[in-house]
Formats: sequence, C-alpha cells, structure tokens
Amino acid sequence: MISIIISSYLPHYFSALENNIAETIGVPYEIIKIDNPGLMGICKAYNMGAEKAKYDYFLFIHEDILFHTDKWGEKLITHLNRPGTGVIGLAGSSYVPVAPSSWTVSEKHNFINILQGNKENAESYLINKVSGNTNPVYAVDGVFLGIKKENFFDFKFDEDINGFHGYDLDFTLRVSKRLQNYVIDNILIQHFSGGNLDKKWLDSNIKIKEKIGSDFQKTIDNTTEKKIFSGFLHKYFEYYPINRKTLLFTLKFYPYKYLDFRQHLFFIKKYFNYIRYASQINRKLKVDL
Repeated sequence: MISIIISSYLPHYFSALENNIAETIGVPYEIIKIDNPGLMGICKAYNMGAEKAKYDYFLFIHEDILFHTDKWGEKLITHLNRPGTGVIGLAGSSYVPVAPSSWTVSEKHNFINILQGNKENAESYLINKVSGNTNPVYAVDGVFLGIKKENFFDFKFDEDINGFHGYDLDFTLRVSKRLQNYVIDNILIQHFSGGNLDKKWLDSNIKIKEKIGSDFQKTIDNTTEKKIFSGFLHKYFEYYPINRKTLLFTLKFYPYKYLDFRQHLFFIKKYFNYIRYASQINRKLKVDL
C-alpha cells in the first residue's frame, strides 16, 4: 500500500535500507529506486519516481537511514488518513520567519523525532522534541516525507529547484497553504548524515523565500525573527562581498514590522559594522569573487 521513492547514489546504504524496510514495514509496499549519481536534481528524480508509483500512499526518503520501529507502515497510513493531512514527517517547524532559513528555526518551534548519527556510524543520539503524537508544522525535513498520492499530484516537486537543497522546504510550505503538515512521534529512524549548509544550500533557500514568502502563522515571534535574520546575514556574507548591492539585497528580508526598538537598534549597529569592516571581511570570503 506504500510506494517508497528513493533517489539513490550510495549502493551500500540502499542495500541496507532495502533489507531494513522488508523487515520492519508491516504492509504491502514497493520501492522505486531512481539511480541518481548527481545527474539530475532530486525534484526531478522524485517526480519521476512518483509517476511510476502504483500505491495510494507515497513516502520519499533518503537512503542513508534505517527504521527502528516495527510495523511503521501501518502507523504512517493511519496518520495520512487523518482528514486534512498534507505531509507527514519526522522533523519540522511550526514557524516560518521572514528571512531565508531552513526548516530548523528555533528550539521553541522545532519538532524532531530522529536518532541522529553520522556517515561513519561512530555514534548516534536521539533527538526527541515533540509535544504529542501529531505536532502541527509548516515546513518538514526531507529525510522522510509521507503524503497521499491524491494530494501529491496537486503539488509535486518544483523541478526549477536544482540540486539537492531546499526541495523539501519548497514542497512542504506549498502543501501547508492548503493542508496541515505534521511531525509524528511513533516512527523512529536512524539518520546517518547531518546535512551540508553550503553556498548552494543558501542560494536555494533565498530562491524559495523570494518565491513563497513568509505569510503563514498569525502570531509573530520577534525573538525568532531576530535570530533568523542575524543568522542569515552571517551566512550570506560568508559567500558574498559586502557592498552597496548586497547590503540592499539583504534588506529585502529584514523583518522590520516584527522587531522592537532595541532589536532595530541591534541591526543598525550590525549594518554599521559590516560597512565599517567591509574590506577586512571581504578578504576572508570562502569563495573566489
């Protein structure tokens, strides 16, 4: 009953996951493997897999995971059959800030239930930050994305998003405008990668923010807005030089309506220092200009 779609490029991970799914899922399933050694973006790979899928429930997962829950397929189907449900995930956030950001926003708004490891499988630790069996969120992390087939084809992955960053943020935020996404607490996976927040990641998140905006929640959290915009500035100027053009560009994402006087003053000083020390900062850029 579940079509599992995987964009694969690491055979040893895929083989281990394939055996793990057979031992744990507990319902009829198919695995649709899209061999993808970086030749196409993950959005295209996932959409190709979805077109081949025959079952009514879709699950898009990374191949560097293992399931630690028996009969997790039954649990996923139960969650997806809840009226008005969009995407079911294992990590996500209930807040969408004005500035570009990944799904991770702040301790206050993040919901996670994952056994996090590393590529060397040297150690792992449980991240369990959920408040109930179903936690309403907007953005969902792409390591595990469950959705009904009938809903998926109303949205699909945006193939204009190239590469392997931001696809989950774009997809789940679009879904959340019509349906309710959830992070659940009764399926546990072990994940062997922590992600890579590089320039491609940054550029993808900027593109998505320009496309989707931040008009989601009604209650504004100015502490989170300050944190995210400050983090965005720091990350942006790791890769882009400080000049008039780039400073003005960052102000497109300034949450001016949501900050108090002291927070505005904080950023006035921050911009003053960027301008004052521009030459020194630019010399330390991580990329060639």
